[in-house]
Amino acid sequence: MKLKLLTKKENEVMSILWQSEKPMTAHQITESDNSLSIYTVQQVLQRLLKMNYIKIADINYSGTVFARFYTPSVSQTEYIQFLLGADSPYDIASNLIEATKDDKELEKLEQLIRKQRASLKR
Repeated sequence: MKLKLLTKKENEVMSILWQSEKPMTAHQITESDNSLSIYTVQQVLQRLLKMNYIKIADINYSGTVFARFYTPSVSQTEYIQFLLGADSPYDIASNLIEATKDDKELEKLEQLIRKQRASLKR
């Protein structure tokens, strides 16, 4: 899928969905950010659906009303990788590591790599 640059509002809605552990309705999205109106969120969700950034995970009752529940189709990592013009997570990590001049930061990165390797072996 070819990714496109998100507008400010699209990015705000995607950020909420990326941070959520479960699919959300338009109403739940507006509740998590009071600066977003329901009308704006509904418009943004329709655009994100057309762009294939999100999908409808379920259509079910939310309280007493029937609602669509949305979930991301594109991960935040994939989007950041697209923004940085990187072909892989390796490209991003290697550039960041090469730019790091602090020994303590490099040690934290090494610990993170060891932790990730251990979780992959399980």
